[in-house]
Amino acid sequence: MDRDKLASVLAQPYALFVEEQKNYGQEAEEWEAPLLTNGFMLSLTTATAYRLQSPVLLCDALIQREVLSLERRSVVELCLHEAVANAIIHGNLEISSSAKDHPEGHRVFSQMVNEQLRKPELCRRRVTLFASWNEDGLEVGVIDQGLGFNVSALPTSANNNARSGRGFIFMKALASSVRVSNGGRCTTLRFAP
Repeated sequence: MDRDKLASVLAQPYALFVEEQKNYGQEAEEWEAPLLTNGFMLSLTTATAYRLQSPVLLCDALIQREVLSLERRSVVELCLHEAVANAIIHGNLEISSSAKDHPEGHRVFSQMVNEQLRKPELCRRRVTLFASWNEDGLEVGVIDQGLGFNVSALPTSANNNARSGRGFIFMKALASSVRVSNGGRCTTLRFAP
């Protein structure tokens, strides 16, 4: 799957697209997704979701369907980037934010990402993005197949000393609502019309 192929898929009137996964004789993992009445869903492997800019392409598809305006795009796209990054890095690749506490945090963090991306069992995990809309607004979400996390540990306000959870604070500031469910494996963002 490359960027052009994904953009082409999202330009079609599909309601669901699941990237084919080569498991080399292993059974594919099952995944659950919400039912959509007016929307679409995209399920990618972790490796593909990491490599491609799926939030950009998802917003392109929403604009093409006249669901998202150019004026509101940057807010939705920014929130989606954060949710997708969390799903990939902390969810499917199982990398803790504490890696950034190391004196050479960003270098160590980058090395950890590269190491985890070499593990086929982690790269095959799914990242599912969905969008649905109605007269009450737009809802977008991201589902991962990671271990989840303790939702009650999320910070409730901005703290300059916090090493993690700041992305949720800014998503809460930009979206009408943010809901984390499925043991921390699903983040759903709602944007009022």
